[in-house]
Amino acid sequence: MTVEKAAARALDALIPGAILQIHVGTPGTGPVIDAQALPEIIDAVQARGCRIVDLRTLLEGGRAGGEQPRHR
Repeated sequence: MTVEKAAARALDALIPGAILQIHVGTPGTGPVIDAQALPEIIDAVQARGCRIVDLRTLLEGGRAGGEQPRHR
């Protein structure tokens, strides 16, 4: 697996309402490939006009920054 393949895999799965699980590593092990691909994934998500909301906010029914839901 490469950083580029990890980013492509995540972006291929990206549909409205998708939840992407990203592994960032653990203390002492350093970042894993998903974490290294994260900047590319974030840029692509935003370029598609989508928002990123953390899972806790989603589960609590709130919106990041107090925004109202937008359907895409």
